[in-house]
Amino acid sequence: MAQTVRGHCLCGAVQLKGYGTPKIEICHCDMCRHWHGGPGIAAMFEDGVEIVSGKEHIRAYRSSEWAERAFCENCGTTLYYHLIDSEGLHSALAGLFDLPAGLTIHEEIFVDEQPDYYRFQNGAPKITGAQMMERFAEYQAKQENE
Repeated sequence: MAQTVRGHCLCGAVQLKGYGTPKIEICHCDMCRHWHGGPGIAAMFEDGVEIVSGKEHIRAYRSSEWAERAFCENCGTTLYYHLIDSEGLHSALAGLFDLPAGLTIHEEIFVDEQPDYYRFQNGAPKITGAQMMERFAEYQAKQENE
């Protein structure tokens, strides 16, 4: 049976569920660091993320031509990053969820934008911004062909 993980914003107005095994991704991009005040730490779920309740409290900011970032209008909790043309959510901020013990970092992205003042000590793959943009382009092309 697939794993289900519950999560919520700070005030509890937005409730989420993540389905499947979560993978932890760290984003060092300039936008994430401005948005979070540090790196973005997301939980990516193989079977997606569902907003269970509180959709009316979610506000989104279109941060680029291809993505939006969402937050709870009540408490300001950062919720997720979403590719505009993608269906459903596949990740949300890791701190929202009651994640199982033993998870490790799956990968770090936009490592070429990481500042010198912090480093995570792990053996996770390190992906540059150019490599991530290639992934986004491949994903968009796949979406257009479906």
